Order: sequence, then C-alpha cells, then structure tokens
Amino acid sequence: MTDRLPSTGAPAATDSPARCRSDDVVLIHRVFRRLFGEAPALVRDVAPGDVKRAAFVARHLHGLSRMLHAHHRAEDDLFWDRMAERAPACGLHVSLMRSQHATVSEQLDAVDALVDAWAAEADVLDAERLAVALDEVDRTLAQHLADEERDAFPVLDDVLSQAEWDEIQAEAGREKPDLPLFLLLGLILDSLPEGERDAWMARELPGPMRLAYRLLGRRGYERELRRLRLAGAPREGTAPLN
Repeated sequence: MTDRLPSTGAPAATDSPARCRSDDVVLIHRVFRRLFGEAPALVRDVAPGDVKRAAFVARHLHGLSRMLHAHHRAEDDLFWDRMAERAPACGLHVSLMRSQHATVSEQLDAVDALVDAWAAEADVLDAERLAVALDEVDRTLAQHLADEERDAFPVLDDVLSQAEWDEIQAEAGREKPDLPLFLLLGLILDSLPEGERDAWMARELPGPMRLAYRLLGRRGYERELRRLRLAGAPREGTAPLN
C-alpha cells in the first residue's frame, strides 16, 4: 500500500461535539469492514464438494462485491472533483483515494472470477485461492477506509454544503442494495452504541420502515446471520463514531 500521506490539516471529527455529515458514510464503512473481514472464513468453512452451500456463499460475495463497487463509484462521482476544486491543497489525498479505489476494483474483479470457479465444484484448492484473495481485499480496504476517514472526510464536511450532502444521501437511497435490506439495517444498527440506535432510526428511516424493522426486520437480520453462520455483533461497548 501507499505510505500514509501528511495530514490534510483538517480538524478531527472528535474535536467538535457536532455530528459530522460524513458520519453516515462511516456507518457504511463499518458494514464493509465487518463483511469483508468475515468473508475469508465463510469460504474456508464450506465443506469440500458442498456446492449448495458454496452457491449460497457465492451469491453473498457477489452482492458484497457489487455493493462496494457501487459505493466507490458514487464517491468517485460525487466527492473527489469537488474536494480537489475546493481544497486544492488536498490534491495528493484525492489522488490517493482514486488510486486506492482502482486497486480495490481490480482486486474485486479477481475475487469475482475466483468465486465463480470455486462455486462450480467447491474444490478445496479453489476455496483457498479465493480466501487468500479475500484476505487481500480486506487488508487493502482496511487501509483505504482508514485513510479516507482520517484525511478526506473532515475536508468534505468542510467543503460540501448541507444541500450537497442531502443530494448525496438521496442518490445513495436510489441505489438498490445488493444484499438483503434488513441484513444491512441490522449491521448498521449493531455498529452503533446501543443508546444511539433509536435516534439513528428516527433520523434516517421513515415511520413505516421503523415499524417494519421492529416487527419483522430484526428477526430477518438474525435469520440472515444464521444463514451466513455469522455471530451477532456485541450489543454493548460498541465504539462511537470518530
């Protein structure tokens, strides 16, 4: 990976008690961190020759890959040109973000091809090749997300207006998720401290969606975790947003 660049000089989000407008993007980052961190074990845990389980995991991995591609395309379209124009001193950081996105995209394309090869027969050697490739994506993504949150988001919070953030949020809302909606909602909520979950739902979800999640969605989320054989996130002690 590229060595860390000098800081942009923007104040860290923790310097102010105000909620930063990039906080919701950080929540999506937490979902990516968790799912890509757990992906290699999902593959390694499939028994050799179990093509039914391999097909299920393959669908999940393809959906995860498509979702990250879409997330990065949206950032490329909506963030970097504006950041470069309005904060020219951050040009090196913009270049790094674009370069990291390109690297992750290439790695995801390689993963997608390996997923298809593995799912056909659930061969143990194909499984290990895929798991190693997913480990590489996880490492690259972890570095990229840390760089983005440290060096890009404080600047974007300064140079983008509330109207522009609203536009970005609306654009993201039009994108059909490539993973089950209740799975994503559950992962986001479990990434928040328990005391902040109701406030986040009241702020971000319309009333019918909040009701649907409470009546059906939480059970749907837990069912998806069981199907993926993932443990539920700890309910206490979740780190607050930076």
